[in-house]
Amino acid sequence: MMIVSGGMFFVSGFLLFRTRKMKKKIYIFAEQLEQTMDAVLAGREAERRYEMEDTLIGRISEKFARVCHIWDRKKEEEKAEKEKMKELIADISHQTKTPIANQKIYLEILRGEELPERVVEFLAKLEHQTDKLEFLFQSMVKMSRLETGIIQIKKKDQDIAKTVQSAAAAVSCRAAEKRIRISQKGILEIQVPHDRKWTEEAVGNLLDNAVKYTDAGGTIHVFTVRGEIYTEIHVKDSGKGIAKERQAQIFTRFYREPEVHDQDGVGIGLYLTRTIAELQDGYVEVCSEPGKGSDFRICLPNQQGNAHSAVII
Repeated sequence: MMIVSGGMFFVSGFLLFRTRKMKKKIYIFAEQLEQTMDAVLAGREAERRYEMEDTLIGRISEKFARVCHIWDRKKEEEKAEKEKMKELIADISHQTKTPIANQKIYLEILRGEELPERVVEFLAKLEHQTDKLEFLFQSMVKMSRLETGIIQIKKKDQDIAKTVQSAAAAVSCRAAEKRIRISQKGILEIQVPHDRKWTEEAVGNLLDNAVKYTDAGGTIHVFTVRGEIYTEIHVKDSGKGIAKERQAQIFTRFYREPEVHDQDGVGIGLYLTRTIAELQDGYVEVCSEPGKGSDFRICLPNQQGNAHSAVII
């Protein structure tokens, strides 16, 4: 009986020893694995000191080293593709500017000539189409830069009121021509992390649309609202409004509502506004009913988010 008891005691002690040893190995393995993963997440190559070991951590480290190598190669390929795209966009921008500028000069020269009334009429239409073509190319270049990550969004804490007021000033002349009143009551001086240049572009697109689709004598109300998480920039008009089933489509590229095809535009402005907001960790939404106007709002986070960096042309 004593022999059996002694044997059981020995086996129990041996198992306890093995369990402790195994737990120690597991802890060491977990620590080594965590170090390897931390290196990968930080963008460093995985620890190489384990690679030559014929152990589980050695094999895992070797796999991580391969993954890092593949990621680095992919990053280099992506960087090279962006450089090619940057050159292509810059080339397209340059190549289209010159012929359009020359075309405008020739049209201006023709304007100074004595021409038949019918020719003058066609000349005016040609000038209008030239301006439209120039706007289209400029919009497409902006869109391409945003989509390919070439544009650099530089967010910093600054007064959102100055950005919104600057955008409103840019459309004031066009609004005055249609006797549209732009009310800026409610634009608060709020410090919000944003890129002033591109946020002004986004707000300007909303205001441009509001002026375009609001009847003469209408009103546009621009104001800001500070929320707990987001600051909202509102552009509210008394225009034609948008049917509910179309409200999701208006932010897509080249979308134009059927009843506004007689108006100038290419259907890029709202898409650019949405993209600019998203690059700043924000979003855009609309509240509208047919015949009751529209309330577009750009929502930007009150706290600085992750920066979107890229090279700007």
